[in-house]
Amino acid sequence: MIYNHKYTDIIFMKFYRQRGRCAACNKIFSIFDSVELAHICPQRKWLIKKYGKEIIHHPLNMKLTHTGECNSSVQISPNKTALLEEHIDMIRNAIEKEKDNG
Repeated sequence: MIYNHKYTDIIFMKFYRQRGRCAACNKIFSIFDSVELAHICPQRKWLIKKYGKEIIHHPLNMKLTHTGECNSSVQISPNKTALLEEHIDMIRNAIEKEKDNG
């Protein structure tokens, strides 16, 4: 597995919650697979500017996938505004709950 050490905790959490399976193709990861944290709301500059890094890089905006096509398939297209806004609102609510709980 190849990953960025900055996100190690998120990768292990996603691996556990996804039961060792890719969020896109549902195949079990092997030790030879390259994996990525795929952003559901893509990490494009204008989306980071619009929503902020806290939203874009939040664990609820990421899924563990194989590299390439699997990664791309979990993204919500910015053209699907209602679906994207619903997803962002869910993350905002989670952040508020995290702050309220200390």
